[in-house]
Amino acid sequence: MKTLLLTTLVFGLSVAGFAESADEAAVRAAHEGYVKAAKAGDGAALGKLFADGLQYSHSNTKLETKAEAIAALVKSKGNFEVHSQTIHVYGKAATIRAKVTAHNPTTGDTPLTILMVWVKNGKDWQLMERQTTRIPAQ
Repeated sequence: MKTLLLTTLVFGLSVAGFAESADEAAVRAAHEGYVKAAKAGDGAALGKLFADGLQYSHSNTKLETKAEAIAALVKSKGNFEVHSQTIHVYGKAATIRAKVTAHNPTTGDTPLTILMVWVKNGKDWQLMERQTTRIPAQ
C-alpha cells in the first residue's frame, strides 16, 4: 500500500512538473487567435493581437510594421499550417518557436521556422516581434 501511494505521489508530481502554466496557456490562446485571425483576414482581431511597435519579418527579409502586416494579412488571408510549436514564458515576455508550411498557389509549399516574441500588455498577450526563416531543401 505504501509503495502504491508513493508511486502515485511521484507520478502526480512529475505530471504537475509538465503542466502548462496560466501564462503559457494564455500565450497559446493568443497565438491560436493570431492563426485564426490571419487565416480569416480579420484586421480588427489582428489589431488587438499585435503590439504597436510590431516588427513583422518575412523569410525574404521584408520587414513590416503593425499596419503593413495587418493590411497584408487582410489581403492575403494567410495560407499556412502550423506543425509544431514550443512556448517559453519569461515574466512579461514569451517566445514561440514553430514549424510552419506556407502554401502559395504560384510557388508551392515553403517550409519555415518562425520565432515570435509576445509581451504581456496589461492582461493581454500581444505579438511584438516575428521572424521567419526558410528551411532549406534536404
